[in-house]
Amino acid sequence: MQIREYQAADAVEILCGGAKQPSAKLDIALAEAKKKEGPTATVVDGDRVMACFGLSIVWEGMAEAWMLCVSDINKHPMVARNAKRCLKNWIEEYKLVRIQAPLRADFMDGIKLAHWLGFECEGRMRKYQPDGTDALMHSIIIEG
Repeated sequence: MQIREYQAADAVEILCGGAKQPSAKLDIALAEAKKKEGPTATVVDGDRVMACFGLSIVWEGMAEAWMLCVSDINKHPMVARNAKRCLKNWIEEYKLVRIQAPLRADFMDGIKLAHWLGFECEGRMRKYQPDGTDALMHSIIIEG
């Protein structure tokens, strides 16, 4: 399993293959825009794209995390370990004090992964998702 530079086609490949995230939608233009918003990475296993993730820098010290992963991601714990390593490096490189991630309230695998990465739930955002589903805002606060 390797980390490589993110390409918009990686996100499209995951979505076309059946992403783990419920109702995930992304077009090539939006996938390309992710590269300009902040640091990004792709985890591959051989030729298979397993996950792509990154941070959208909102303002200095604050970013919003995003991730797309294949439907059988639970069978590949190294993906999460790679994501955690990248996250740690990005916190230092970008001098972040807050990273947030709004997660669908019904996406338990994503919530479990977020907690493993160090995110804590801050609260419910009612009807946040485009389909009217609630989201739970998660964050990592970096002290001093």
